[in-house]
Amino acid sequence: MTLLEVMLALVILGLVGLGYLELLHQSHRLIGDSRRWSQAVGYAEDAMERVKLQGAPLQPLLDELPGGFHRQITATSWRPGLIAVEVRVTLPGGGHFDLDRLIPVEPPIVRGSPLAGEDPS
Repeated sequence: MTLLEVMLALVILGLVGLGYLELLHQSHRLIGDSRRWSQAVGYAEDAMERVKLQGAPLQPLLDELPGGFHRQITATSWRPGLIAVEVRVTLPGGGHFDLDRLIPVEPPIVRGSPLAGEDPS
């Protein structure tokens, strides 16, 4: 009778252990997915900041990034003084992250104009 109780306890303990291993596996997968998505968001925000600093590309720009990511940057004129910038980052395992923003376009500064900081007189 005692041997039967011990074997039953080992079976129950084994099932509980398998449950914990499955939980650990799922949490590890979720952490990896979260890391990939945050990397995609970082790549998209980096592209948006680059457009703000360097100006919008004249035609759609496609980048291949480390880790198997792909990034496409598209800019279109939206209204006078504004451009619509769309950044799509495709993840290596499938799926994509889109970031869309309106960015003001600075008018060019003409030398000799009052806006250039020179005295008009």
